[in-house]
Amino acid sequence: MGRPSKHPGSAFTSRELALAGGLTLRNFSLLHEQGLAPAAAGGGGGKGGHRTYDSPAVAQAALIGALHLAGFELLVAAKLAEAFAEEAKHTYGRLFSNIQTYIQAPHNPRPGFRPWTASSTDQVDDDFWVHNRLIDSVVDYRRGVAMVGDMVIDIADHEFVLTEHHGAKIKIFSPVAAKGLDANPDYRIIGRGSSVQIVPITDEVDTLDFSTDPVSAARYKALEEDYLGARENAVTRVRVNVSLAIRNAFDRVADDRNLPRKAA
Repeated sequence: MGRPSKHPGSAFTSRELALAGGLTLRNFSLLHEQGLAPAAAGGGGGKGGHRTYDSPAVAQAALIGALHLAGFELLVAAKLAEAFAEEAKHTYGRLFSNIQTYIQAPHNPRPGFRPWTASSTDQVDDDFWVHNRLIDSVVDYRRGVAMVGDMVIDIADHEFVLTEHHGAKIKIFSPVAAKGLDANPDYRIIGRGSSVQIVPITDEVDTLDFSTDPVSAARYKALEEDYLGARENAVTRVRVNVSLAIRNAFDRVADDRNLPRKAA
């Protein structure tokens, strides 16, 4: 176990973010120099160790590390993770860890009820806070195990980026296709290194008001087909379980802080 953090709770140091992502401190410093590190929640001036971060930043660092582990250049991984984190902030509030599923059956003996003593200070919207309550509770929390519903990024030939949910059999809604899709087209990776561009599929059409612009609707439908065709006919496909990467990152930070765990 590493030394306990001087920042308890859901405030994290640069060292802890590097640990969460399985990155070296040197690589994490490089991300700061390039403006690609997760945004600090506090500090920011002076040395990196004086910055503090929140739980969504830990999740973003976990995704950077997972993409880097999958073989993507560090800066490419950081830019793609940043795109997903920004999108998630506006739609879900944070990258999807799927940690809340542990409050439901079959993991929780009392599905729907919190497996800890409720308090007015509960932070149920903070995934790391919830994680810390779960690992020392009656819940069957399983380290390093994929769960149904986990968010998965699927990248075809290091260019076409789609998302799906692990173990889910429900089709994904398309605004232009009559039938649902097996995976959701999200981004294209164009270029490499510091000049890489992460282009959302939505930026490749003039408007998303498809009811009034049939040209954009046809273009979007063709793009969906391009993404799914690239996925089907890819020479290489990279699969990253984002939710599991985040939960694993929470585990590493919790272990590093010497938080109590249930006996095996």
